[in-house]
Formats: sequence, structure tokens, C-alpha cells
Amino acid sequence: MGANGSFANGSTALEKDRRWKTILVLKDGTKIIELKNKKGAVKLPEESHSPNSTYAIFNKDGKGVKAIAKYGSDGKKIWEIHTTDHKSLGAHYHKWKDGKPLDEEPHPLTPAMKKLLDNVSNLS
Repeated sequence: MGANGSFANGSTALEKDRRWKTILVLKDGTKIIELKNKKGAVKLPEESHSPNSTYAIFNKDGKGVKAIAKYGSDGKKIWEIHTTDHKSLGAHYHKWKDGKPLDEEPHPLTPAMKKLLDNVSNLS
């Protein structure tokens, strides 16, 4: 199953229409995805094909986690972890609602988010 689909805008019901592909599913259900077009900008989908899911994506070179996002029952992003430093927080997250970031302010990771990031980071 691809990472972007029925909840997303436009027609992505067919695998060939999806921009991402799932390359690994962790024990906790987190899906590691990558862009099908290796030249594209590395980012997570705005909406999920699977409700209540978590997606992670690595940097283009495959080294290090670029981002992790949690999606709700409607397939829309709830929060997204960024690993690049922002306002001296290091890894941090941004809250999302209705498919858009709520604000520009970064938030420190919760203990559960830190554990998730560590689990995904250990794959690279």
C-alpha cells in the first residue's frame, strides 16, 4: 500500500498515481516511506492514505530522519516532527489541524515523540 491515497486531494486510488511508496512498516505500525521520484523534495504527504497512521521519511542520502508525522482518523496531519534545528530546539514538532500547520512556533518533543524518533533513527 502506498503512503498517499484515498484521503488525499485528487485521485490517488491507484498505486501509479501516488508520489510515495512504503518501504518498511515497524512493529508499532509506523510506515517508513520514500518518494518514488528520487529527485523530488523530501517531505511527507499532507494527508494519509491510512487513517490513524504515522509516517516517517529519511533524508535524500538515506542517512538520518528528515521528518515523522502522525495522521488522524480523517487522514489529515495532527503533528509533524522535524529533525532540523529551529530556534535552538534541535528536533521539535509542529501542530497541524485541517491539513495546515497551526502556527510557525516549534514545540519540544514529548517523551513519546522522542522514543518514536529514536526508534526510527536506529534504522538509518
